[in-house]
Amino acid sequence: MARTRSEQAAWRREQLLDAALRVFADKGVDGATVKDVAQAAGVTPGLLYRYFDSKEAMVETLLSERGFLPRLRELRAEHHDARPATEVLTELLEAFDRLLTEHAELMVVFFSATQARAPLATLVGEGQRLIGDFLTERVAAGELRAHDTATAARTLFATVAVNRRMGTPIDIAALVGLLFAEEG
Repeated sequence: MARTRSEQAAWRREQLLDAALRVFADKGVDGATVKDVAQAAGVTPGLLYRYFDSKEAMVETLLSERGFLPRLRELRAEHHDARPATEVLTELLEAFDRLLTEHAELMVVFFSATQARAPLATLVGEGQRLIGDFLTERVAAGELRAHDTATAARTLFATVAVNRRMGTPIDIAALVGLLFAEEG
C-alpha cells in the first residue's frame, strides 16, 4: 500500500532526524553542518530546510522528541498514586539513566550543542520543573520533609547525567535515599 503524502512527509522527517543524530554524534553539533546532515540523509540541503529552519532546530527537535522529556511527562502523569515518593523517584531516574544508556548519541548531542543552549535550557528546565513539582506535591502531602525542591530536582538529574556521561556506575536508589533521608 502506498503511503499518503503526510505519511511520506513524516517518514522523511524521521529519516532526516536519524541522519542528524548520526552526524551530530559523530562530529558534534558545533562541528557538523547542515550540508553534512543532508549528505548523510541522501538529500539536498534545500530539502532539509523544508523540514527544519536551522541546525539548532534539528538539535532541539531531536532532544525534545527523542530525549527523556516525553517519557518523563508520561511517567509523571502515571504517578499520582499512593506509592512512596522515593520509589517513584527511583523509577523515574532509572528510566532516565536507561534512556541515556540506550541512546548514548543523544548525550553526545546534548553535551556538544553549545550553539543551541537556550532551547536546551528550556528542555532541561521543564524536566526539572516536572520533578520539582512532584517533590513539592509530596512535601505538601507530608510525605517528604520540607526542602528546596527545585535544587533537589536539579541535583538528581545532574548527578545521573554526569555519572552516565563519565561512565561511572551509580546506585540511584541510594542517591534518592541519601537526598531524602530523614534528618536525625
